[in-house]
Amino acid sequence: MHKKERLTFIEAASIVAGYGIGSGIMAVPYLASKTGIVPFLILMCAAFFVSILIHLMVAEIMLRDSSSNQMIELYAKYLFRGKIGQILLWVFFVLIIIAFLTSLAAYIAEGGEILTGLFGIPLWIGHVVTYGIAAGIVFFGLKAIGLSEKYAILGIVALVATLSIRSLGLPYTTIVFGSGGANAWMALFGMIMFSFFALFSVPQAVEGLAWNKKLIPRAIIAGMLINFIIILVITLMAMGVSQEVTRVGIVGWGKSLGFGYAVSGGLFVILAALTSYWSVSFALSTILQERLKLGDKISWLVATLPTFIIVITRFSDFLGFMRIAGGAIALLVAILTVPLLRSIRKHGNVKNPEWSLGYLGGGFFQLLVVLGFLLMAVGSVVKI
Repeated sequence: MHKKERLTFIEAASIVAGYGIGSGIMAVPYLASKTGIVPFLILMCAAFFVSILIHLMVAEIMLRDSSSNQMIELYAKYLFRGKIGQILLWVFFVLIIIAFLTSLAAYIAEGGEILTGLFGIPLWIGHVVTYGIAAGIVFFGLKAIGLSEKYAILGIVALVATLSIRSLGLPYTTIVFGSGGANAWMALFGMIMFSFFALFSVPQAVEGLAWNKKLIPRAIIAGMLINFIIILVITLMAMGVSQEVTRVGIVGWGKSLGFGYAVSGGLFVILAALTSYWSVSFALSTILQERLKLGDKISWLVATLPTFIIVITRFSDFLGFMRIAGGAIALLVAILTVPLLRSIRKHGNVKNPEWSLGYLGGGFFQLLVVLGFLLMAVGSVVKI
């Protein structure tokens, strides 16, 4: 098992933020340009509320069980019972591995492409460098990830602030309501939900903040609030000052400000890909370790090396990766998290946890979460 490592509040919040600050954020401005600014703001608030709910539900789930295991082992303990349950558990395990590997491969592909564009190096070298940095940090464990996430998030905030300050005083034009119909709304909602998705970072925050469990929900909210602000600023700026709202929104925004700022946009994309890779691959490594009883280093290798192979063999393109991962994870979460919460409230081995959701974890809000994630799954596959 991974040894227990202590995180500071900022490090735990950064892990949650870093998990979500990934490639989804880059696609939000382009999709928002199809709906307009008012629908974007409405969908942002709705997605943020639903996402906060489900992440805090997972925090309560973790606090009601003393094992500190990743989610799949809690599914095994409280949901998948008997022979049929074991079959379903292994099917779920395989699906979650596929979803994780495809999303991780997307981050490697994206980082390599950006490095190639910035420095003119061959694409394969860009992929090798990205993989080396991404997988190398994870090799050293949770504390190394927490520190790296903290400084990467600071770098991301600095880059966004730099681009925003440079944009002040420039002509700002945007549309209130776009020409995109229901499909555009659904696609935007799905991508925003995907951008907030940091579910498997919650066990990492719980483990790292075991020394003060009351900080856990605060760290989750803080991490997701960082995501909210970054998505909001990038989208509003990219929509308003970009000569063209590109599919990777911050790149178009940076190009509109000049070459140096285009480089800043590229650096942002690389940092966003790395922060997500660190948190997601560590979660995958832990899942493999718990389920297959692998050692630390073997689980790390199995969690990271296939992502590099997928990219080098060009299994799929970048957008394909994101759609596969987003749709699969949304469906799995929508189907299983709420039933797990209901079960663990009855059978969990910690009857009076130090924190719980209270009435916000009730039946109406559980239904709202399931509906939100089912809509996310639909939004991840619609065509616009």
